[in-house]
Amino acid sequence: MAEKETKKSQKSSQKSNFVPFEKEYVLRPLKLFFIIVPAGQANAIVSRLNEFDIACSFIFSGEGNAKYAMGNKEKGVFDYKKQIVMAAIREDKVEFIKRKLEERFAVSRAARGFAFSINITSVAGVSIYKFLTNTRKVTKVAKHGRK
Repeated sequence: MAEKETKKSQKSSQKSNFVPFEKEYVLRPLKLFFIIVPAGQANAIVSRLNEFDIACSFIFSGEGNAKYAMGNKEKGVFDYKKQIVMAAIREDKVEFIKRKLEERFAVSRAARGFAFSINITSVAGVSIYKFLTNTRKVTKVAKHGRK
């Protein structure tokens, strides 16, 4: 009987040590950042985002109609085939990433693109927020699946 009581007291002391995520970390707003570049440039953009500690990015293929509307067949911004990179970024990193992208877009006409961001108003759970902001704590898991 004494063993059960000590186990219960250990569990209750563990619960009292719980600290909510918002007390431990600063919660920062998130933005959904879109970068539209000519086909073949997206992988370079994603690898650059990874250098800036961005945890979540996606690449989509797209097609534009700028060459028909503008009558311009040069390589660069007016290419028909596009790739769209979508990434979740903390609001405090947006300006820094914009500057780095501007530097990359200025390298050559073929490396040009444009970017914009929109606000993310809510996220479903602390785990998703930790993943998107790359603030996950990595802990070792014992053989039996317990921490």
